[in-house]
Amino acid sequence: MEDIYKVYQHNPPHYFVPNAMYIVTGSILHKQHLLFENIYKEFFLKTLFEKSNSLGWNLEAWAVLHNHYHFISQAPEDSTTLTKLLQQIHSITAIQFNRWDNTPGRQVWQNYWDTCITYEKSYLARLRYVHENPVKHGLVENAADYPYCSYKWFFERGNDNLKERVTNQSIDKVNIFDEF
Repeated sequence: MEDIYKVYQHNPPHYFVPNAMYIVTGSILHKQHLLFENIYKEFFLKTLFEKSNSLGWNLEAWAVLHNHYHFISQAPEDSTTLTKLLQQIHSITAIQFNRWDNTPGRQVWQNYWDTCITYEKSYLARLRYVHENPVKHGLVENAADYPYCSYKWFFERGNDNLKERVTNQSIDKVNIFDEF
């Protein structure tokens, strides 16, 4: 399958590359802290894992915070399924959150941003950034203590060489939308 570049009205264009790595950021409308309760973050992660698996997206890093999330995933051969993946995740979680909050029809998700990661240093820096995102936002002092991110999972199961490269990769110049 070849690379696909799609332009959407009123949205930035999306670049779809088979088997490429992507970083995705999604946010709650008006930066509300709708994911403050742990059950919301747990449900979001369960949905992310299930839908990623069913569409062939291989998750490598994730962080779910009170009003946004990030994840890094390797695309399947049909990388255009990213749109379907995010629509399903946002729809399923919004419906459940609105049930729990007794707010039928409320808009939960504002938008998402995706970037195709095209070189290794960018990939390594973004892995570190996502793993450590709860520290950046002041939720914990050590990312290993935050159960809704992949830091602990990565360092328990990851390849030693990759762990060392990620840990040593600077994230000072990483440009990720994260104004939450």
